[in-house]
Amino acid sequence: MDLEARDLLTVEQAAQYLQVSQSSIRSYIRQGRLQAYRIAGKRKVLIPRAALLALLEPARPEMEAGKETGDENLTSELPSLMDLPDSTG
Repeated sequence: MDLEARDLLTVEQAAQYLQVSQSSIRSYIRQGRLQAYRIAGKRKVLIPRAALLALLEPARPEMEAGKETGDENLTSELPSLMDLPDSTG
């Protein structure tokens, strides 16, 4: 069965899903950053896929509302030619 289709993943599957090590997954569980469940009487730990997705955060913070998002904003930060000292002497 494909990992995308599973709602509960083992530590090994969760590590593959997030492309991290199994020890990272276990560490997140120990730190309380990742929700996990143990099957009663067994050592097997299962992790909800939704809990794995909750670990993810944007690689780049969202821009503030109203701010321009491209290089077009750079020209407004540069001094105009009129503000530069005269180099002709």
